Amino acid sequence: MNTLNLINNDIPFLLCLDYTAVLFVLGLSGLIINKRNILLMLLSLELTFLASALNFIFAGQFLNLFLGAIYGILIILVVVADTAIGLSLVVLIYRGSRTASVNSLVTLRG
Repeated sequence: MNTLNLINNDIPFLLCLDYTAVLFVLGLSGLIINKRNILLMLLSLELTFLASALNFIFAGQFLNLFLGAIYGILIILVVVADTAIGLSLVVLIYRGSRTASVNSLVTLRG
């Protein structure tokens, strides 16, 4: 096998891209299929962002650049902040209506 197509001479780069593509499609399908439960929507959204962060990390490893890992860490940090805000909104919704569904988002209108 050609060493240009390998990450650390062990894992093919296209296999890593396939793995992240599967994670991204799983996250998108979770967002499309599940339109009622806010927690599952947040988890699906986090899975799509994780797939994009892994793409940056794998590409940086393939090109021998540390910048890919930095971008991946920055994406993960943004996702953590986004999830914290989303979970706080879920707690507010649950306190008001005793359910965590998308239909109860109408109560947050000001």
